[in-house]
Amino acid sequence: MLLRRAGATLIDYILFAALVRSAMNIDQLFMMQDTHMLFVLLGVILLILSYYVLLEGLTGCTIGKRVMRIRVVNRYGEAPGLYKALIRSVLRVIDCNPLLLGGLPAALGIVMTARGQRLGDTAAHTFVVKACDSPPCTMHRGKEVIAITFAAAPIVLAAILPMIVRVNPFPEGRASKEAYTDEKIHISHNGMFKITTSPDWLFDPNLDNEADISISNRFSNKYLAVFSESKKRFKDGCTLEQYQEYAEQSFAAGLAHSPIYKPRATVINGYPAYQFAVEQEVNGVKVAYIVTTIETKLYYHWITVWTDAAKYKEYQQELHSVIRTFNNFTT
Repeated sequence: MLLRRAGATLIDYILFAALVRSAMNIDQLFMMQDTHMLFVLLGVILLILSYYVLLEGLTGCTIGKRVMRIRVVNRYGEAPGLYKALIRSVLRVIDCNPLLLGGLPAALGIVMTARGQRLGDTAAHTFVVKACDSPPCTMHRGKEVIAITFAAAPIVLAAILPMIVRVNPFPEGRASKEAYTDEKIHISHNGMFKITTSPDWLFDPNLDNEADISISNRFSNKYLAVFSESKKRFKDGCTLEQYQEYAEQSFAAGLAHSPIYKPRATVINGYPAYQFAVEQEVNGVKVAYIVTTIETKLYYHWITVWTDAAKYKEYQQELHSVIRTFNNFTT
């Protein structure tokens, strides 16, 4: 029984993991502030709670339990009802929480108690039995379907939302900006410069609040930040080559150990520029960076574009294309 219950829990948690992943991406759809995201996360918690309360309370089975052919019952062998299911679900936070002792309290309760009850079962006076050992659910079939629909459908829909959006929502890998069917112009804070992308790139103030242009496509893990510095800041004068050396120092480790390509001179819309690409590890994740420094009449600009190193080859055409759209903004 322990293995069946563990399997059922794992199936449910995989579904919840997809739901949480979806919630983490909702802010990209609507560019929510942190306070708004708090309400989204509270909504996720309520969805998970209602999933257990409705399905276990009215039918005795979550999706995981149905797959593993086990049921939650009261002392009469019937579905426990909403109140008892609520008690079980609330106490699940303590004894089945994978982030709190890894669900060990629940496992110990199942193994060590005479009737295989975890803390939530003991408090709610419920039992988990094999489906073949309990009487069939006496609930009207139509009501059972409604309960399953209301409890499971929102979770399934939210869980698959990122996959729906990821099914090529916008063309990838464009060779040039002319290939865009639609263009989105991102203007710097001072209103003097612009970057042009496809519509799936959005303003992203959470990247760096000091950046003049800060945009991302979080669904694809693509990010861009532009920093512009007036030449007047450099009292002793500064050349593009010196400014480029400053950029190289920030990525010295990557240039020394894992360069994608070394610094090279180039031209961006008629402006002299330098560019290099490196791979560096950030918090245990390998990230690919393309760093471009550009000199315009009154400013030096530093453009950093980054994505997962594993996706660099897939995205490199688009990322270089976006960098090449940097230009003066004129109305």
